[in-house]
Amino acid sequence: MSTLYVNGTIHSTSDPYATALLVESGSVAWVGADDTADSMRGRSGETWDVVDLEGALVVPAFVDSLCLDVSSQAEPARSGIFLSVTVGRENPTEAIGYHLVDSDEAAGAASDLAALVTGTGGERTAGLAAVVGPGGLDGGAAAHLTAQATAAGVQLYLLPSEAEDFTAVISALRATAQAQGTQALGMARHRIAWSGPVDEESMGTLAENSLSFTAVPHADGTLATPVASLLSRAVPVSFGSGDGPADPWGTLRASLEHREAEQRISARSGFTAATRAGLRALPHSLGAQYAAAGRIAPSSPATFGIWAAESLSVQAPDGRVAAWSTDTRAGTPLLPVLEEGTAAPQCLATVVDGAEVYRSQDWT
Repeated sequence: MSTLYVNGTIHSTSDPYATALLVESGSVAWVGADDTADSMRGRSGETWDVVDLEGALVVPAFVDSLCLDVSSQAEPARSGIFLSVTVGRENPTEAIGYHLVDSDEAAGAASDLAALVTGTGGERTAGLAAVVGPGGLDGGAAAHLTAQATAAGVQLYLLPSEAEDFTAVISALRATAQAQGTQALGMARHRIAWSGPVDEESMGTLAENSLSFTAVPHADGTLATPVASLLSRAVPVSFGSGDGPADPWGTLRASLEHREAEQRISARSGFTAATRAGLRALPHSLGAQYAAAGRIAPSSPATFGIWAAESLSVQAPDGRVAAWSTDTRAGTPLLPVLEEGTAAPQCLATVVDGAEVYRSQDWT
């Protein structure tokens, strides 16, 4: 069965003016205009399931790059999320799971790193581990595990909770780079999630060693991390919910309205951080599985969210100014207007590999 979505706005870089898309066998088969869709349907001779989007926006599904409280996100698809990166002793099978390693475990790990990346079922969790100190991350443990993981080619997801923990993590990464080389550290693809400020020296360490960064908003939804500065240094940035409820558009709005004007970014950059950047930060072992996701284009997985938005626009490339354009001649896929005073987009449905995994009762 083929499904044809029509009468909407399709966020597709392959066709920024698309209003329709065709899904076949779990993949996007075509994107384009409604009149072309009608012609194709007439010529095909096949029975297509037609979905009238009624003006809704279709965008690639979101990635939650750090979920610390699975209980607060019982149904991520309600927020247009198709993949959550979780951290815990037990990880749900439908998410990418990082095993929680505290400072005591890290300090006593000796050379058996594999024991720290083994889930409760006895199977290695895709070569992933995380280290976080519930009572503060011990600098010695961080240095020990970072060096060990880099040598073994195992990706760590480092989760400092306090400023001193963040400093310890950066020091550990810097020491490992000096001891084993920048290439070894980059090959391991370590990640770091942090909700506070980042100084210039730390940004240099992240950039020089190909480390990725997950920005986590505070409880009030604001961002303190210097997102624009990190991106300008070519540090990959993704967004995570941390221990709060998932709100992808809210976090994107926070990046547009950063408390520091010079750290504001464009809507396009923020949307990339909320989608494709989270997939690119996954370890090589998972790269092939998600390589084509995060976009709407022919041959890509049909994984997207359908949203009702008050209005759509293209934000000016300079995120430090409140300039918006609704002119389709800009040639840039449209996104919801997220400035203060506008209603938040409402998720009507989430589709993963062509299958609808969530549908709002408000959309019939």
